Amino acid sequence: MRTQLKKLTMYNKVKELSREGLSIRQISRNTGLDRATVRKYLRMTEEEFSTFLALQKQRNRKLQPYEEFIKKRVADYPDCSAAQVEDWLKEHHPDLQEITTRTIYSFVQWIRKSHDIPKPKGAPRYYHPVEQLPYGEQAQVDFGEYWMVNADECKVKVHFMIMLLSRSRRKFVSFSQQPITTRFVVEAHEQAFAFFEGIPHTLVYDQDSTIVTDENRGAILYTEAFKKYLLHRALKIHLCRKSDPESKGKIEAGVKYVKHNFLPGRSFVNLDALNQEVLLWLQQTANAKEHATTRLIPEAEWQVEKRHLRPFEPLPYPISGTVGKEYHVRKDNTISYRGNFYTLPVGTYEGPGTLVVLEVRQNTLVLNGQDGKLLANHPIESGKGIVVINTNHRRDTSAKLGELQRSLMQLFTNQEQAGLFLESIHNRYPRYSRDQFLHVRNTINGCQQRLIDDALAHCVDHHLFSSGEFHDILQHYRKQEEKQSHQAVFNTFRPKTLRSDMDRILSFVPDSSGINTYQNIFS
Repeated sequence: MRTQLKKLTMYNKVKELSREGLSIRQISRNTGLDRATVRKYLRMTEEEFSTFLALQKQRNRKLQPYEEFIKKRVADYPDCSAAQVEDWLKEHHPDLQEITTRTIYSFVQWIRKSHDIPKPKGAPRYYHPVEQLPYGEQAQVDFGEYWMVNADECKVKVHFMIMLLSRSRRKFVSFSQQPITTRFVVEAHEQAFAFFEGIPHTLVYDQDSTIVTDENRGAILYTEAFKKYLLHRALKIHLCRKSDPESKGKIEAGVKYVKHNFLPGRSFVNLDALNQEVLLWLQQTANAKEHATTRLIPEAEWQVEKRHLRPFEPLPYPISGTVGKEYHVRKDNTISYRGNFYTLPVGTYEGPGTLVVLEVRQNTLVLNGQDGKLLANHPIESGKGIVVINTNHRRDTSAKLGELQRSLMQLFTNQEQAGLFLESIHNRYPRYSRDQFLHVRNTINGCQQRLIDDALAHCVDHHLFSSGEFHDILQHYRKQEEKQSHQAVFNTFRPKTLRSDMDRILSFVPDSSGINTYQNIFS
């Protein structure tokens, strides 16, 4: 009945707009109806539209033959979903014609409404008023995001952190263009403490992945960077339960306040300008107007509260010494950057909240760990959905590569020369060092130590730092050694008479005549 009334209302509105001289396109824009529907309504008389509504009321639904089956299932399992009903239909009625999921959902809703089978609701939550907290006791922190529009009418997504003093309701907001990272959180905390001119005793958070990796039954596991920050600031943390935003309602209201009062209608110029604008808004509006709940002015209450805050002194050095931006590591040991995926060594992912630091150098992506250790280099791809793979990342070589290099050095007599040779290979082929070392090991397997050392000395003297060149040099020495060995064997087993005859023949010197003999003959 409600659907028919809605259609009748839209029909009358289409006719009214048409009488006002609006085109089909304009009527479609005003009503939200498809232009084909607008044309159909305009062609219909009132009698034809009434007949159309009557036919709509009497029309058969595609799933009408299965009404009893679906009704019984929904009655037996009131909390079932439309997706489960779809599975049951396919299992028990293999001859079911192809029907969209949306159609099945609409039919299940119609069954619930027609036969009064509502979904069961959970136990109601009971609320009670929260006691007024002492001055300086607590601040609440939360995060939000919003789509703004710049001067070119392009959408720009901004992220922000808001901190609110629970007693005075004084607020601080800081914006970022990048997704929220631990580094941004730490910097925003320092800015907020400077803004409040003190540090509250307790901070209330949601279970955000930039701060917490696991609630761990109360033994909270923090991200590595945030744990370092806590050691410097000695903050007392209160963590809300999962999926329970109502336990920090003050800051939830603050996030809505920023989204619905500060950001709408504001054009994005740049990040610095936006952070300046929000500070002015906090001063003139958010902290200057009477609070709807407390009926007090946050700025005036803060004048009292700041005397109860812990003293704030800026840290003498930055907590996060990282350069670049932090990115979350996915469980398949990749990071997502501008629509493409770049691999990291196996074992980089250590659970939710694992971060790496990303730098862009010319056309190369440089990925470092939180400790500054280089993890990977990748050329930046211009397409979308491309997985850029370093095959060396498919195996864990971080600990074993050094062991392999040290074990190889033991196979040479000159340890210093071997160290120079292997280190030069590692510097020349950083991505393929393991493959190079394995080739060297396979090459020298079963060879004489003298030949191995001669090949090493030749490679170092002539700056031939690769496993292929070492292989070729060693093979050359082996062939020479084999040739000399064969000659020695031949000389050893040759008959003595033959050898003495050969020596006599080779040592024979023919007689020679002097030039005077020939002069006498001719004269």
